[in-house]
Amino acid sequence: PIYQAGHITFENDDGDVVRTQVENSYMESYSSRYYAKLKDLERGVERHYGEITTVMLTLSASNENANGGRRCPADHMREIAAGWDTARKQLHQTLSGDTWQYARVWEPHKSGYGHMHVAVFVENREVSAGEFRPVLESYLSACGPAGRAAHTVENAVSVNDDVENLGTYISEYIGIFGESAVERSMHEQAFYAVTWATGTRRVEFSNGEQDIM
Repeated sequence: PIYQAGHITFENDDGDVVRTQVENSYMESYSSRYYAKLKDLERGVERHYGEITTVMLTLSASNENANGGRRCPADHMREIAAGWDTARKQLHQTLSGDTWQYARVWEPHKSGYGHMHVAVFVENREVSAGEFRPVLESYLSACGPAGRAAHTVENAVSVNDDVENLGTYISEYIGIFGESAVERSMHEQAFYAVTWATGTRRVEFSNGEQDIM
């Protein structure tokens, strides 16, 4: 509510005093920016790449502690993020001979805890799910609460070589479009509270994707 009512005042290049609302990624108005960037990504991929294969990686972790109780949601999110930092380095090695980019998106479970989707776009060749086994192994080695059963190739890697609407495909995982964060379900609001408290960016693009958008 504080941010929704917040405004800033500044002087523009013409010397006029301008007042505008303080905006952040949890506001309804910002959701259109996310979708616009995703559609721009879609157009950029069409301009710069040939045929692409989209690989979706899903990274998660148990929300239970050693005593069977609930883990701190902030620690849970930080550990998944740390696991991704390690897995991303392995991803670069795995696809070292390819032209590829990625988009990373956080999504809430019904419990309010988060998990991560990483959409990887590989140009001009057939890709098999098994190629990403080293990436999953790297993630498992760096994220203690990540369960091995949830991170098999069958459970954590999805390959799709026929994505017609790339922007919509990725935006389905963001889930905030069209509604204020405080009007979403309680498990989503809990998830947003954790991402806010930890300073976590819910959507992130690789440097190459930033360049073509």
